[in-house]
Amino acid sequence: MRVLSTGIQLNVKSQVIVAITYFTFLAWYYVFSYYILGFIIDSSTGTFSIYNTFFNFLVASSLILSSFFIRVTKKTSIICAWSILASIGMVLIVLVPTYVFKSAIYLLLGAVFGMGLLAFFTYFWQLTVPEERGRVAGLTGFFCLPVLSLIIPLVRGLDFLVTSVLTVALSLGALAIRTLNPVERSVSIGRRYPKGLNPERRTVLLYLIPWAVSASINVTLAKAVSFHVSQFLSPSEMWIWALQVIAGGFGAIACGAIADFFGRKYSLVLGFTLYGVSSAISGLTKDLVMLSLMLIGTGLAWGSFTVLFSFVIWGDLADEETYTHRYSIGLATFYFASGAGFLFTPQSLQIPLAVASITSCLLIFLSDIPLILAPELLPLDFREKMRLKSYIRRVKRKKPEHLSHQG
Repeated sequence: MRVLSTGIQLNVKSQVIVAITYFTFLAWYYVFSYYILGFIIDSSTGTFSIYNTFFNFLVASSLILSSFFIRVTKKTSIICAWSILASIGMVLIVLVPTYVFKSAIYLLLGAVFGMGLLAFFTYFWQLTVPEERGRVAGLTGFFCLPVLSLIIPLVRGLDFLVTSVLTVALSLGALAIRTLNPVERSVSIGRRYPKGLNPERRTVLLYLIPWAVSASINVTLAKAVSFHVSQFLSPSEMWIWALQVIAGGFGAIACGAIADFFGRKYSLVLGFTLYGVSSAISGLTKDLVMLSLMLIGTGLAWGSFTVLFSFVIWGDLADEETYTHRYSIGLATFYFASGAGFLFTPQSLQIPLAVASITSCLLIFLSDIPLILAPELLPLDFREKMRLKSYIRRVKRKKPEHLSHQG
């Protein structure tokens, strides 16, 4: 654990609260947006996809709009407000008798969720400094992603009332953030460029393009690949999907350490390479061993993407004036892509496996080009300091020759 703890200023209590709050938002989103909607509207109809699309679009729009006032508002208050409003909204969905009111409250809670989510990530930015952000996020993903992936399938067998109670419990879990110190400190990243050159907009775009491409692939071509792979797996072989879940957690924690010690670009390029190779494998073989490697590769890649594109990159690109806007853009990109993906799910599943895998592989490797052109975001002085510490440790391990000849 030396690599994970070196240089981390955030205390263990705060790390635990960050993990609990992140899990609350993540689990609530997947349970509410899909399973609760399935009780309101038949999930086999086109209306279900339309509502899910609108829900994600409202989340994305709320992320963008709330960025204009969240910076001057207490983040913990917004998170707690979301927790309470989400709980009340779920109770109303259970109690109101008509489909119109249920669906209206469902969509409204999408907008409320966007505000709460942005408050959480900007609060995370305030709690951490760039040199530790990857490892803190990696530890969070390591615990949250596998647990979420194991819990979500269990929800399928629950009835409406039990699922509703679970949803309320998840939303109230965000109140755990109140156990943190209520004083919100602000940490400046210190990446300021000469006035007039403004290369930050170009840098944001160079990191945003790969994220937009990977998020779009995830909800279209990757769905087609998963659908076709499931078709030729026997029921006894379905266990291999667990490999993707486990790999996601390890990808998160490994990526966090790599991003903090070797740089964000290095970690991202590694993640995209794994994703591209795994996509190619999925269309070339039906061998169980190769498919297992494919799932491990995609799991590692998406574990790294979750850490870097949710927690790290947008914070590195921001300062005290722009951090809410940077996070809102990065997060909204994912939810816009997710919303569009629901509209095109029937068409996506019709794409042949070979076409989906080859196209995914090509687009993923093309996404490396903007990353190669983008500047490194991890501060250079920190990287040099860590290399110096590593060199000093190696020197200390070597026994001086003049001592070895004594005696």
